[in-house]
Amino acid sequence: MRIVGLCGSLRAASLNRALLRAAAASLPEGATLAIAEIGDLPLMNEDLEKPAWPAPVQRLRRELWAAEALLVACPEYNAGIPAPLKNAVDWASRAEGLGGRTAPEGETRRTPLARLSVAILGATPGSLGTARAQQQLRGVLLSCGCRVMPGPEAYVGSARGKFDADGELADAPSREAVARVVAGLLEWARG
Repeated sequence: MRIVGLCGSLRAASLNRALLRAAAASLPEGATLAIAEIGDLPLMNEDLEKPAWPAPVQRLRRELWAAEALLVACPEYNAGIPAPLKNAVDWASRAEGLGGRTAPEGETRRTPLARLSVAILGATPGSLGTARAQQQLRGVLLSCGCRVMPGPEAYVGSARGKFDADGELADAPSREAVARVVAGLLEWARG
């Protein structure tokens, strides 16, 4: 199964990018997780859609069209969804058909997010573990037609102490929570 990961943080040493790496390490044979880059996306602007999607948007949409599932690592900024992540979702939620663009051959969905199975997790230095941002993101993704997995969930709070010097998730309970989310997503996407 091909899973695409979105990291809501653009930092090179992002805890959420490290969380996606931990998720990838817990995948069974035959499943892959590739992180789609979102830092080069322009701000969502309908004027930029014509005559074609900007190149970074085309790349993201191609990656999402090819995905069988989506795993989002959502940090929490000011009790909400980080702007880069919301911007990526906004670009991915745009319907095909504008300016003569069409979905990939044989695709029946109008957007790469429609009916896509999604799980959300997140890490933060704060104690609440991105619960508020994940709840907001869940609502946004549901409005885009995603099949958002109801559980299990992973909120990695006080995260700086849970990663080692190499940026690997060292905290066993957090690793187990991430593995449960990944296993749940695989089952959710097959169902």
